[in-house]
Amino acid sequence: MEIEELKQIFITQRELYGFLSKTITLGPKKELLERFQSIYGESLNEEEGDDNLVKGIITIQKALDGKDLASCEVVLNREYTRLFIGPGKAPVSPYASIYLSKEPKPKLMDESTIEVRKHYLESNIVMSNMSSVPDDFLGAELEYINYLTTRALELNETVDADELRILIQMQSSFMHEYMITWIPKFVQCLLELTTEDFFKGFALLLIGLIDTHMLALEEV
Repeated sequence: MEIEELKQIFITQRELYGFLSKTITLGPKKELLERFQSIYGESLNEEEGDDNLVKGIITIQKALDGKDLASCEVVLNREYTRLFIGPGKAPVSPYASIYLSKEPKPKLMDESTIEVRKHYLESNIVMSNMSSVPDDFLGAELEYINYLTTRALELNETVDADELRILIQMQSSFMHEYMITWIPKFVQCLLELTTEDFFKGFALLLIGLIDTHMLALEEV
């Protein structure tokens, strides 16, 4: 893979992981929706095909196209709250341990949560929400991958091959050991339970981005 091609992949990943992480952490705020539209507005003219990443972008854009984004924010944040927060038990849990727990009754903060924190600490970073949510929160895992991608982009600019190789290995390890072990289940649950096309697009974009990221890592 050529250096320039790798750079473009990193740039796309950084933008999309940032959007996904902020959306699941903060909710679909108007500013996030505006930025997404400004970058991917032309995607409505593309063919969806079988690529979940492209299908996700187009589905989100169709959900926003021609809408007043301030009104969209109100409606989508209502659905965001229903899906991921409650009241009562949230229909779709954004925490890995719920899907990975080996206990008869899934619970937060099990061994898998501790293992995820080890990855964060090995990278000498502290997640911005580490003190307020479990480390296996989807937003935290996406933020971590986004950090590794941003750092890889910086090293790609300086052509630091050894450090870049280490970061790519770290991405691959985290993706294989954690993200692909539970996010497909989360995505399926979200697709089945949401009533809003925006969140269906979010689910497709998430799984599509992970799939294409894995393929890129294999090529590298």
